[in-house]
Amino acid sequence: MPQDNNNNTPYDIKRNDLASHVHCDVVGVCGVVTLDRPHALNALNDDMAWSLYETFKRWKNDPAVGHVVLSSSSSRAFCAGGDIRQVRDSILVGDSHAAEHFFQGEYLADLAIAEFGKPIIALCDGLVMGGGAGLAQHSSHIIMTETTKFAMPESKVGLFPDVGASLFLGRCPVPVARLLGMTGYIIDGPSCIMLGLASAMIDSQNINILKQLLIHCKTDEIDKIIESYQTDPGLPDLSQHMTSITYIFGGEGTPEEMQKRAQDLLCLRPSDTFLKQTVTAFAEACPFSMKVFWRLLQVAESFTTADAAISLDYQVALRMIQRPDFVEGVRALLVDKDRSPKWSPNQLDLVDNGLLEEVFNEDELPPLR
Repeated sequence: MPQDNNNNTPYDIKRNDLASHVHCDVVGVCGVVTLDRPHALNALNDDMAWSLYETFKRWKNDPAVGHVVLSSSSSRAFCAGGDIRQVRDSILVGDSHAAEHFFQGEYLADLAIAEFGKPIIALCDGLVMGGGAGLAQHSSHIIMTETTKFAMPESKVGLFPDVGASLFLGRCPVPVARLLGMTGYIIDGPSCIMLGLASAMIDSQNINILKQLLIHCKTDEIDKIIESYQTDPGLPDLSQHMTSITYIFGGEGTPEEMQKRAQDLLCLRPSDTFLKQTVTAFAEACPFSMKVFWRLLQVAESFTTADAAISLDYQVALRMIQRPDFVEGVRALLVDKDRSPKWSPNQLDLVDNGLLEEVFNEDELPPLR
């Protein structure tokens, strides 16, 4: 039976509590973290975020833990993001503290993973989106399968690609980073390999076998075991669209100029599915959010640490959830599901540059830590 080699803390996860959605054990030298909220595609709620933070914080200095395997109880999703409906509910009842507490917990969990100092293997089967991408991208080993769907879709709900996306998307070619962050475009595992967003591809049917081997191995055997199950990722879906991506999202243009380029290109190639998706994304995503991420990439261009990127995200998030777009975006996409948000403003060229810069003003905001 797995043994927990750690002393209990006030935040210790109740592994026998059926209501808990994060299960943690120590087996041999391996810390095992399993996200278990399958009905919500492992969307991170407040309790889950803080549980992850406390677990990784505790295990960081525990010599009994040599490495960690982070995975999901369901093949449908590693983690589909943060539970932003919970955040919206808090805002609607005037509890801004609860909303801020959620983001603080989520971001501290990401930082605890980034600063862990020991191998963390994220097994990313199924959906890896938003907050789930944050958990994976700050791990040392990111394993994807043919079922992986990776995206940062926050601009569709009036937020912005956070959890350090300015750092991990910022390592991609700039046009690709803008595509992924501004439009929420979904990419496959091979595309993640191509962009450096994944360490290895394996067949999804082998994920559980690999998990058990990693749990029961010695820490210095991790790379050899992963290599033995690694498969050829094949041709990335994204590669066939790179010319269009570079034309639309490259250069020094503004987001509204990028939108116009996408529209013009679609007029020339009206049957191009990628161009149709891009033009639709520009039309449907929150204009203010798209401009925030475009600006965020510029502000964070010199960042080299997760601490710098995620600390800024916390400041920006506290500003963004005060805007009407966030409550409205979550309503339209996840609550009423009418997919007809009323953005303020509703066009890219109407975004006030003064308001945009104010989002990055850290005055009178609490630090992340």
